[in-house]
Amino acid sequence: MKNWCLAGLVFFGCVAMFSSLAADFKVALVTPGAVTDGGWSQSAYDGLQKIQKELGASVSNAVAASPADAFDAFRDYSGQDYSLIIGHASEWYDPQTLKIAAAHPKTTFLISGGENAKDNVACVRYQLEDACYVLGQIAASMSKTKHIACVGPEQVAVIESTFFSFEQGAKSVNKDIVVDVTWTKDGNDIARAKEQTLILIDKGADFIFHNANNGAAGVFQAVQERKEKGVYAFGANADQSGMAPDVILASAAIDIPDAFVSLARSVKEGKFKSEVQFLGMKENAVSVIYNPKLEAKVPPEVRKLADETVKKIVSGEFKVPRKALK
Repeated sequence: MKNWCLAGLVFFGCVAMFSSLAADFKVALVTPGAVTDGGWSQSAYDGLQKIQKELGASVSNAVAASPADAFDAFRDYSGQDYSLIIGHASEWYDPQTLKIAAAHPKTTFLISGGENAKDNVACVRYQLEDACYVLGQIAASMSKTKHIACVGPEQVAVIESTFFSFEQGAKSVNKDIVVDVTWTKDGNDIARAKEQTLILIDKGADFIFHNANNGAAGVFQAVQERKEKGVYAFGANADQSGMAPDVILASAAIDIPDAFVSLARSVKEGKFKSEVQFLGMKENAVSVIYNPKLEAKVPPEVRKLADETVKKIVSGEFKVPRKALK
């Protein structure tokens, strides 16, 4: 595990911040969970560090335990004249954010996962669904029980969409497959994620896809405890195979760092546009990454189907079904 130098990082019921102050171009990142989660928040933090390295930015990170904490962080950073503030949660595109942004027109706000833009607030919508659909095909093709499942944190529309695409991919292979979805109601509750996953496995699910933030660790722990049943897990938002290399078959991954650097550069160079960027497989921002330790477990005919689907998505021949965000 990388050493993130997070001494003093506290995020229970408050906003925790750490920073590196060295330049006039200042970039802040607010994440919904710890930046050691191996997925969504850690990838964002990697992007922040890449901004610092490639653009010479002064950077700071806050971990928000609630939307209210996130808005407090937005106010604090904008009050310190940060050039760019990245809110790494779709639900933070909110009237409160727009109000804060309107009061600080010289600060650019980027919300990850949203599909709206206004004035100095933009969104980047990572279309993880492209990879989720493919993972669904793999799961349905390999499942011996014809029962697979998804584990999520709070019930957020963009995560619901990833589960929908996973299910649609599975049903494209077997229309009768059972796809269970459960919500832990707290993206930081590892124990709850493990408990819910064990319940799903004991009900018969033999492939588990999560999009559970810090709860991923609990999901993987549960699958490891039941691996004698032939259960596999999938990673989300990053290549998570290193977290449980004996059970994670593949991951639906996003190249968040490069996207962050591109947007930050546009802000630094005065070329920022208030818009929504949609980034998926076609834009080389989303991919399926197989765990090299378990890749041989995927039968050739299943891999062929997955690879053909990826090619169709990249070429535009096939558009992955997604759930409309509310």
